[in-house]
Amino acid sequence: MSATHDKKLGLSFLGQVWDLFRIQLTNWRWSWPQMVLTGVLAPLVSIAALGLFARNSGHVATEYVLTGSVTMAILFETQNKIASNFAFMRGNGAFEYYAALPVRREALILATLAAFSILSLPAISVTLLLGSALLAVPLTFSPLAPLCLLLALIPSAGLGAFIGSRSGTIEQASSLSLATTLLMMAAGPVAVPPDLLPDALIWIGHLNPAVYAADGLRHSLTTPDASRALADMAFLALFAGAVWGLTSTRMHWRARYGRRAP
Repeated sequence: MSATHDKKLGLSFLGQVWDLFRIQLTNWRWSWPQMVLTGVLAPLVSIAALGLFARNSGHVATEYVLTGSVTMAILFETQNKIASNFAFMRGNGAFEYYAALPVRREALILATLAAFSILSLPAISVTLLLGSALLAVPLTFSPLAPLCLLLALIPSAGLGAFIGSRSGTIEQASSLSLATTLLMMAAGPVAVPPDLLPDALIWIGHLNPAVYAADGLRHSLTTPDASRALADMAFLALFAGAVWGLTSTRMHWRARYGRRAP
């Protein structure tokens, strides 16, 4: 739907986003405590397991474990949940329903991103605070930390939206998203320092957004470094733009409302 149609129907893009955002939050209002629990378990298990060797490897290793575990929480809470949500909407005809309304595809994508980003904050916060206490890593918040967290959320959410919009079933979307999450956590220095990884994984890590998300969080939460954090965020913004552009153009969407009446 074009901006001209929005104007004729008395709708605004932000109004569409706001209404869809409230719908998404309402759909999950009863299950968010379970989302927090499942979103915290895997990162805390990672902290407990990797923390055993990290304490013997120095302070830098524990920082990698902490920010890598927070990155894992982000992937579980945004990428996996959005992939399942989009697959569910595709399977039950919700995409066709929304497409028959004066609603733009981009509004649905943005509203879903905003809703699941907010729903992920409790799990991310618990993982960060408990992990900091368990690993004895002091937090030093940089002014860039909120922006870095946002830019860490957007690429994983976009990847989840793409996987879900192209999957035939929820089970397929969940399996693909989980496999992608595990590969992203293993491909590069996400939760493990680069000096403990083979060169092949370090090279692959240059193409992995999870590496830049973990680096950005580390450079804005534990050892602030504005220049390196900005470089990490620049890559995340580039990847986010690419994956969200791909999702918005490849997502099935029947714009019946765009047809002119005879």
